[in-house]
Amino acid sequence: MTNITGNSDAFYDSLTPDNAAMLLIDHQAGLFLGVHSIDQQILKNNVIGLAKTAKVFNLPTVLFTSSAKGPNGPTIPDLIELFPDHEIFNRSPINLWNDPKSRAAVEATGRKKLIMAAITTDVCLAFPALSALKAGYDVYAVVDASGTWSPQAEMATILRLTQAGAIMTNWVAVAAELKHDEDRSTTPAMNKAYGEHMGLYDFLGDIAAVK
Repeated sequence: MTNITGNSDAFYDSLTPDNAAMLLIDHQAGLFLGVHSIDQQILKNNVIGLAKTAKVFNLPTVLFTSSAKGPNGPTIPDLIELFPDHEIFNRSPINLWNDPKSRAAVEATGRKKLIMAAITTDVCLAFPALSALKAGYDVYAVVDASGTWSPQAEMATILRLTQAGAIMTNWVAVAAELKHDEDRSTTPAMNKAYGEHMGLYDFLGDIAAVK
């Protein structure tokens, strides 16, 4: 039987631009090369779509790397271009929660709900997600903006995090939950991001233009 040890109320509380923060963890050039649980180009597309979602809704966003001067490599340029003024928190502990400066950056967001995506899913996402859950945060693990060495490792991690009480989700669902209502000032910008990273919205835009 599955034991949900996290905050069960989190499953019913909506994400909003006022209660959520975005953690983009170890989306590094070298780590992308080891991903085989999802097509690497699709993964990159989803990561950038998720990052643009954070920009549209002005979420506190924290970027992390692990051993950036080693084989993991630097953060992919696309993220740096989106967040040119953000410090990237590099660390030596595998679990960012064990790095005081990285953990302090998360705490400084002041948000209870943490939207998290990482390479790799089974390590760089799972370990801080479990730590954050234990610390009382609501964790939204964005699986399609994360990736790891094999589909089996990905599935094992999804099961582990689900059992621990994390909310498993994808970048489009996160954006839609934050969007909430089509009649908001953020809707045009979010629809633009949808169109850039989800082809369906490009086609819908073309249909609307014809009408």
